[in-house]
Amino acid sequence: MSHLRFVVVGHPNKGKSSIVSTLTLDESVAIGPRPGTTTQARSFFLKDGEKVLYELIDTPGFQRPKKLLEWLKSYGDVSATERPKLLERFIKEQCPSSTFNDECELLRPITEGAAILYIVDASKPYNSRFEAEMEILRFAARPSMAILNYIGNEDYTKEWQDALRQYFSIIKPFNPLNASFDDHIDLLRAMGHIAPDWSDNIQKTITYLQVHHQAKKEELASIISDEVCKILSFKLTKQYRLGKPNEERLQEEFQRAVEEKEQALFKRIKNSLGFNSLEFDIELKSLEYSLFSKESHELFGLSREKIVLLSTLSSAATGGAIDLAVGGHSMLLGTIIGGTIGFFGSSYGYEKLSDIKFINSTTVEIGPIKDLNIGFIILNRALEYTTILMHTTHANRAKLHAVISDSNSLNELRKYSSILKKCQKSKPGSNDRKKFQKLLLDFLH
Repeated sequence: MSHLRFVVVGHPNKGKSSIVSTLTLDESVAIGPRPGTTTQARSFFLKDGEKVLYELIDTPGFQRPKKLLEWLKSYGDVSATERPKLLERFIKEQCPSSTFNDECELLRPITEGAAILYIVDASKPYNSRFEAEMEILRFAARPSMAILNYIGNEDYTKEWQDALRQYFSIIKPFNPLNASFDDHIDLLRAMGHIAPDWSDNIQKTITYLQVHHQAKKEELASIISDEVCKILSFKLTKQYRLGKPNEERLQEEFQRAVEEKEQALFKRIKNSLGFNSLEFDIELKSLEYSLFSKESHELFGLSREKIVLLSTLSSAATGGAIDLAVGGHSMLLGTIIGGTIGFFGSSYGYEKLSDIKFINSTTVEIGPIKDLNIGFIILNRALEYTTILMHTTHANRAKLHAVISDSNSLNELRKYSSILKKCQKSKPGSNDRKKFQKLLLDFLH
């Protein structure tokens, strides 16, 4: 077998499955808070197309390590070269076994040649009961390393390191629930030191992940820029029979249609990042509020005061000399929606979301969105959602949190003033789209 194989082992409920999910970017790995979620060894793969880069084997936790170690030691002092054979004998004689079912599942791939990733929870104190597990793994004589996971808030790293150094030459901290992309790469580099002849394959994997990561950001920038332009230029056509249609009801229907398009954008972002089936419980009020709510305007839009300030400064300033930070919660989007300066002047409000145009006696058209501040809000919300998921590992099944940031200057607000106006008219040129995507890509870095 040409690809690298790692078997992930340890005591029950120490984060083995979470590490497998994070390192393979696979949301399908079963993860549960109670011991026993994993009952059989199962392989998960990181692939470049059809090519397997590495395989991680998720396994049950040790259940009877002391009893197994007694079985191994019952054969007396066997030589170092005979110890791996003794493990193979155990598999042959004792498996399948109701007594050692979990041990059989985790040891079989080791005897078949997989390297060992031994997972411990370094937020709990070291206990000598883990030594039986490590003694058994030493019988395998396979390349191995220890990974310090942190499930709780305490930190017992030093005492774990002191114990683990007696069994493993490489020990790395790694929290699969909040690991960054750089953390993933750093762990892979450590895995490459387990055996010298693996370094080339590990480096190829790292290169693939770096290229994939950049391509994913470019894809997200393209998705967001394209979909926001589509939303801003969206027109809803409705049929009616007699009399003048209810304009308030038409505006409400148009608003619901825009909200549905925003949800479709969120779904594209989620799927692009490989979260195809996982449903997140996002504990973030800013995205729980409706797109058109007062709260969304306060969190993501330009306030009346900002619009007046921008309008005044835009009229008075020359060239690109303005360098005034915009206050409030505006993430990035002021850079794109500088057109609000000239468009709004000193007025603000959602009084008229869009124009209503009567095509004929039975057809009416609503849209596009007239209020460019809505574009600011849609984009900010999309980037907030993207930021959350880009910092979420595939092992994270808990509530997700994020903080809205602010880093925009008025000069940036003015720089891209025409792009979203053209989006409203469905006429952004290729250069405009490239600028839009480049701006988003800079933010996603």
